[in-house]
Amino acid sequence: MPQPSFCRARLCLVSLCVLASCSGLPLQVDRSARAPQLDGYGRVDLAPTTGSADARRLFAQGMAQAYAFNEVEAVRSFKASLAADPGCTLCAWGVAWQLGPNINAPDRGDLAEARQYVDLAVRLRATATPRERDLVDAMALRYAHASQRAEVAVLTAPVCGQGRSGAKRADPLDVAYADRLHALADAAPDDPDLLSMWAEAEMIATRDDWWDDDQGTPHGRIGDLATRLEAVVARHPQHTGVNHYLIHAVDTPRQAYRAVPAAERLGALAPHSPHLVHMPSHTFGLLGRYAEAAGVNERALALDDAREAELTRQGFSTGKDWRSHNGAYLLFASLMQGRGEAALATARAAAGRAQKADYEYGEYVRSRPILTLMRLQQWEAVLAEPLPAGGRGVATVLGQQARGVAFARTGRVDDAKQALALLTPAADKLVAVRTGDEDMDKTVRGLAQVARARLAAEIALAEGHVDAALQLQAEGVEAGKEVDRAEPPMLAAGSRLALGDMQLKAARWAQAEASFRTDLAEHPHSGWALRGLLQSLQAQGKSAAEVAAVKTQLAASFAVADPALRAGL
Repeated sequence: MPQPSFCRARLCLVSLCVLASCSGLPLQVDRSARAPQLDGYGRVDLAPTTGSADARRLFAQGMAQAYAFNEVEAVRSFKASLAADPGCTLCAWGVAWQLGPNINAPDRGDLAEARQYVDLAVRLRATATPRERDLVDAMALRYAHASQRAEVAVLTAPVCGQGRSGAKRADPLDVAYADRLHALADAAPDDPDLLSMWAEAEMIATRDDWWDDDQGTPHGRIGDLATRLEAVVARHPQHTGVNHYLIHAVDTPRQAYRAVPAAERLGALAPHSPHLVHMPSHTFGLLGRYAEAAGVNERALALDDAREAELTRQGFSTGKDWRSHNGAYLLFASLMQGRGEAALATARAAAGRAQKADYEYGEYVRSRPILTLMRLQQWEAVLAEPLPAGGRGVATVLGQQARGVAFARTGRVDDAKQALALLTPAADKLVAVRTGDEDMDKTVRGLAQVARARLAAEIALAEGHVDAALQLQAEGVEAGKEVDRAEPPMLAAGSRLALGDMQLKAARWAQAEASFRTDLAEHPHSGWALRGLLQSLQAQGKSAAEVAAVKTQLAASFAVADPALRAGL
């Protein structure tokens, strides 16, 4: 069978110490544990062996929250189910599962509590069904419990280094856990819960990018996983887990079409889940269905607010908050529709929520309003906008970029140069400090390099140095690949559009056409790219039929765009 691209080195046995045992007495179940009642998150069929109806109900709620990527609520529900039946094996297993790594946080943190619940599940497994024992044993392997001494392994020399994309290697226990769940899924190929659990484990263990976006080819076992998810979701279309993981498994431009049926039904399966209502936008955004991507995120943001109010009403603190992510997708989708006011309102709402965020990403979020105005080419509004706050460098880089570009576009080249003088040392420092291969390192470097290149290019173009300007912006496009491939693109996929725009200004019509066609291949039905493509075709005197076809596409893509963008359609 295909092997993952990360290295599975030779293995050796190790002696183990179970933290639950080493730290004192075995875990005592908290009989006072309780969880809020949260309905509308999808049907769950996996049920634990228990005589308690409350334990079964709460366990089902925990599974639904797990499939909705709300680990906080899942843990609450599993702990409450265990309080209802302290002898419930799968209830203890569920707590351990949701306290561990997940695809949004794949690194191992403090697992002491998770190991305590694994230890409890192992002690309860004697009365469990064979399937339950398999799940407990897999979780015990994940956390190196002494019951799995014969199979727990660690990496030994030679050390294998990093994956193809420079990603950190997965923990060998996460690899072993994925292997074990893979085997269980092989033995029960029509079980949607086992397949969902293997999907999560495989995605955590595959630290390379799951797909090569340029070639459309998978890394590791992701291709096999996607094929299995497609097959099983066709037989279990109501299962939130397999629908959700299929969207993630093919979340890449050349494969996203495979998740369309899942995307079109997932929100209705879990109508109160902010994350599952949002998830179709991953597929819709990649396929150029921007109106639908915006719509699901508008609903998701409303659900975030409604869930917070409901938790407060029931006397619980807020669990996982998806508003930043959902708002980022809404901003991107609104911009791609040409809906400037909606995009700016979304950017301002996100910036308001991030006012106290004292870290680089928080500064990026606070920069979204001025970046949105820059993307809309509203130059006077950019200059009137307050600069984003923050002392970590990102706010300076992004704020000065936007102001500098506005200065250059309005003929104030000396002011643009002053902005570049403020931007450059901040960008240089970020690039020098953020040298690692972690996602945030690459993101911060990319933001700094793109901003520096864009402003320098705009100044060069304003001074008539066309070749230098186009070269600088081409370098910015290359530097911004990681940023523009984020989910969603952090700069709203604007770097190549800026290059095409500069090529139009320089009367490099054929080059502009190539840039806009490349952008359309990456972002189907983009009105921004279609608008630039139309101008390049008209300037080259291309056939009336070709021009008319692009005009028709542009009118459809910008059907609800701002009047200034629809002018002349």
